Order: sequence, then C-alpha cells, then structure tokens
Amino acid sequence: MDQKTTLTDIIKLIYKRRKQIIIATSTITILTIVIMIMMPDYYKATTIFYAASPDLSKPDPLGETSVQKKYYGDKKDIDRLLTIANSNNIKDYLIKTFDLYKHYDIDSTEKYGKFKIRKKISKLFVVKKNDKDAIELSIEDKDKKMAANMVNDAREKIKTEVHNLIKKIQQSEIEKYNLEISDKNKKLKILFDSIEHIKTQYSIYDPTTQSEALTEQLTTTKSKLSFLKSKLKSVVKDRYVKRDSISLLKANIAGNISKLQELDSLIKIFNKGALKLSPLEKQKIQFINQMTLDNEKLNQLNAIYNSDFKVLHLVEKAEIPLRKFRPKRSLYVLGAFLLSLFFSILVVLIIEENKKIKWD
Repeated sequence: MDQKTTLTDIIKLIYKRRKQIIIATSTITILTIVIMIMMPDYYKATTIFYAASPDLSKPDPLGETSVQKKYYGDKKDIDRLLTIANSNNIKDYLIKTFDLYKHYDIDSTEKYGKFKIRKKISKLFVVKKNDKDAIELSIEDKDKKMAANMVNDAREKIKTEVHNLIKKIQQSEIEKYNLEISDKNKKLKILFDSIEHIKTQYSIYDPTTQSEALTEQLTTTKSKLSFLKSKLKSVVKDRYVKRDSISLLKANIAGNISKLQELDSLIKIFNKGALKLSPLEKQKIQFINQMTLDNEKLNQLNAIYNSDFKVLHLVEKAEIPLRKFRPKRSLYVLGAFLLSLFFSILVVLIIEENKKIKWD
C-alpha cells in the first residue's frame, strides 16, 4: 500500500465499498447459520472413577504381621486402566452391544467398514486423567440417553477386563501353589516311608516314650543288681544261711546281669536308630508346617479369586445430559461474521491498491 495512504483514506474506501462488504459478510454469515442449523446436536455423557490398588486383590499376610493396605492405585494402576480403556476390545464391545454400524450408518460388509467404525467411535470416545488423578470417560452422541448408557457400559466393561486380567494372575499363583503342594506331598510321603523303615529296622515305635522306658529299666536293673550283689556278700559270711538260698541269689544276680546286657544292647540299637530318625523327624515337622502355611495361602488365594474385589472406585456415574455439548452455534456464527468482515475489507483494500500499480 502507498505510504501516503492514511487511515482516513482507508475508512473512506471501506465506506465507499460498504455494499460489497455487507453483501459478502452477510452471505457468509447466513451460509454459516444455515450450516449450523443443519448440523445435529451432540450430547456428552461422562463418568468419573479412580483406579483401585492391587492390594485389594491380594490375600492378607499370614501370621500376626499387620500390613497397611492401599485403597487407591498409583500411576502404574492408572496407566493400566487408561490402556485398557483405549483398547480396541472396549470399542468393539460398544460396537457390538449398541449396534453402532447401524447407528452411525456404516456398512459392516464393506472392505474398510471395521476401520471406519473404529475411527468414528474414536472421535466420540475420550478417556483421560484429570488434574485430581481421577479417570474421566466421555462419549458424545446425538442420542443423549444412548450416550449415558454407552459410557456406563464402557466403564463396567473396563472393570471386567481389569478384573479378568488380575484373575489370570491369581489363577497362575493358584496353579503354582497347587504344584508346590503336590510336590511337597510326594516328598513328604517319601519321608514318611523312610521314617517307617527306620522304625521297623530298629524296633522304634515312639522315640520319646521308648527312650524313657529303656532308661528307667536300665536304672532299675542296675539298682537291683547292686542290691543283690551286696546281699550275696552278706549272706555268704553267714554260716547259718542255706546253700539253696545262696544259689537262688546267685541265679538272680546272673539273670539281672543278662537283662542288663540285653538292655545295653537294646539301647545301643535304639540310639543308632534314633540318631538316623531325629533329622528325618525334624524335616517332617518343617515340611508339615510349610505345607500348612501353603495350604492356608492357597485357601486365601481361592477365596479372593472367587470374590468380587474392587478394581476401580466409582466417583460419578454418567447421567443423561441435560443440554447439548456441541455445536456452539453462536460462536461459529460470530466467528464466521468477524472473519468474513475482516477478509472482505482486506480484499477491498488489495483490489484498490492493485489499481494503483502500473503493471505495464
């Protein structure tokens, strides 16, 4: 534009071409109004929920140890929910459940039908984490009631998918414990057989009771033998004691000596067997205690597996929208009016400036 052109000249030029500017601006504005009237209303339904902590799907620790459980998930749990929510499984579920091919007038038999329906729903389906770390799931649709139903169904499907994912992990844990318990049962049976073999070989029926009984018999026999020997010494010096009594006393001493030897032999055999039996008995107790803990853990896992543990905390259920979400017709019309006015004036200025240029 010429440097001598002033603001007054521009205003005069706009006033001079006001009819063309008004016609162009009015035409575009009216056309925008018509287009806006023809555009359908879209309603947006939203549900809000938090990710639950995996601690709620884990059994309590055994024993008296108390562990503080978390109720709300961390960043990883939120990301897992967002990943599942944005997966094609959720979209395909909504497509099938609400017959969206028919609803969006897309031919399911055409080559790219599945691609088109997923692309369509991806534009209307939004899942995001808000500034409070809650997850917002929203769906837009021309049917306000359908939008609310789709959102709530999508949330429940996400809940089911996460639930099933955790159950697969739990099932794997249950199978692992079942295998470990089965393996320990086999080892325990071998251990029991070894213990029974040693007991039979060394004539052991109850190590504790049998040890006490043998010790008591040995002590009693030694005491009796000592008494008989002392008695024999005293009666031998007495010439009035009959020879038969002395012979009987000697026979008793000989019998007790034989019994003492037999007890010594039994105790040696018993001690040899007990020495082999003791570590096996300790190992058996450890096995039984460990299997008791494993069975308790398995029972807890089965109980939680069969329970309906939380995977998300619902904050707000989607309700039927009370007003449309888009289009914002007044904003579009105002924007079209301002832009058309600006470009109309710009075109007028360019045309007038162009007339001043001597192209030859």
